[in-house]
This record gives sequence, C-alpha cells and structure tokens, in this order.
Amino acid sequence: MLGKDIFEILSEIQSFNIYGFDRTSNPKILEDNQIIGDLTDFDFLTNNLNKILPDIIIHCAAIVNLNICEENKKAANALHCEVTNILSSFNSKSTKFNYISTDSVFDGGKGDYIESDTPNPINYYAKSKLEGERVALENNSNSIVIRTNIYGFTNPPGNSLAEWAIKNLKQGKSINGFTDTIFNAIYTKQLARIIRDLIIKYNYNGILNIAGNEYISKYEFLLHLAKVFSYSLGLIKISSSDDINFLVPRPKNTSLNISKLNNIINEIPGLNEGLNEFYKDYNETFRENGL
Repeated sequence: MLGKDIFEILSEIQSFNIYGFDRTSNPKILEDNQIIGDLTDFDFLTNNLNKILPDIIIHCAAIVNLNICEENKKAANALHCEVTNILSSFNSKSTKFNYISTDSVFDGGKGDYIESDTPNPINYYAKSKLEGERVALENNSNSIVIRTNIYGFTNPPGNSLAEWAIKNLKQGKSINGFTDTIFNAIYTKQLARIIRDLIIKYNYNGILNIAGNEYISKYEFLLHLAKVFSYSLGLIKISSSDDINFLVPRPKNTSLNISKLNNIINEIPGLNEGLNEFYKDYNETFRENGL
C-alpha cells in the first residue's frame, strides 16, 4: 500500500534507480527493477542486497493483521525484527535506512504522543514493530524511524480501513465507526513525498512522527471518506470499540503530535487534501481495470 507510492514518487527523480521487492509482479514496474520473492528468505534478501548495493533502503513491509501476529509470533518477528536487522546492518556506515513503524507502539491511554514519550505496546504486532525500531537505531546511525498511521489502497483492493469502508458503502451496506478510537492518519502518497524530502533535503536521522493534521475518531474519518466518495453518510453508524469482542487488544488513542515534523519541513499533511488525492488516485486506478 505504501511501497507502490514510494516507488512512484522516487521514480520521478531521474538520478535514482529504484528497486522494488515484492511477492508478486507489478506490471507498472520495469522487470529489471522488480525483485520477486520473500523477504524472510534471508539468503534471498542478502544476495539481492549485495547485487543492488543500495544507498537508501526503505522498509515498508509488515504483517498488519493483529490476529496473525498474535498467533504466529515467529512470522511477525521474522519480518519486523530479523529482516530489519539485515536491512539496517547492510553497509550501515553509508546506507540511509528508513523503517516504517506504527503509532501502535503506544498504549493509547493519552494520545498526542511526542517522539520522546515512552512506548508501551499492548499487542504483539506493536511489540515486534517496536523491537524493529530498536534494531534499526542500534544498527544504523543513519536510520529514520517513522511512526505513522496510514490509509491508502492496494490493487486488487485489500482489507484496510478505507478499502473495507469503500467496499461496503459502495454496496449500500451500513458500517460501524468507533467514536472512542482516535488517530491522525495520513494518505500513503503524502507520506511518500515527505519520506522523499527527508532523504533528499533534510538528511534527518532518528525517530519522527509523520501523520495527519487532525485528531479524529474512526467514526469521523469514515464520515469524511464517505463524503469525498459521495456515499450516504447515514450508512455509517456510531459505535464503540468496547462493543466488539476483539481477540487482540487495540489502543484507543494513538494520535501523534507532529510539531517536530512541522519544524523540520514546515508542512502539515492535511486530511481533506489527502482524502481528495486518495479519491482521485483510487478512481483512476480502478477505471483502468474497468472496475
């Protein structure tokens, strides 16, 4: 979801030669720039790093399904920790390493988290992502650890919050929106442009919150989304996360303070601008496929 936009944004820079690791082929990427395989096949990963000799590595891959991470801790560790260890260790004195982390490293008890607040993950997804942060910073002094919460889409569509909502609202089905779950999500393409600027213009190292400019509930986010896509707002029902018997605990308020980001790049990613760009990109992508 994020990788495709980073690939697109960085490909606009003619001096860059971009390689994408993925499990499946992408027709929009030149064959020579695609590396198909499993990142947790460590021999495969190391051999290809040695072939490419990258100056910049951006680690976007994650298992975002909380239940899978809880049930298969070994898989979560492999991708979030062991792969991170290999990537962040590669030519660490000269390579710029970017690790995409999560707002879920916090327990959600207060919100408005700054970079120096003490993490307290409450599920294994977040625990393994936090360990990935530690590994990245320990291995590579040129690391950027980005804490964020993203929305976007994959092709074919996946099961992220926005994609799930669009699928149901398009069919006229009602959905629940939690009023007690607060975040400030950012569109993947907005995040991709900021990552580009951090690498090229600002040479930032360390932990950084990159998120949207509004703290809103999941319910409010879904209302904004429905409005942009011209779906019925009445299909979105007010609900509480307490009404759902989740198998895995989820933090309630993971809103990220982006004052530090604003001081660095003097740009606050807007929710409305992000949703409008998301709408445009989503429709263009699926019109091409006749959907």
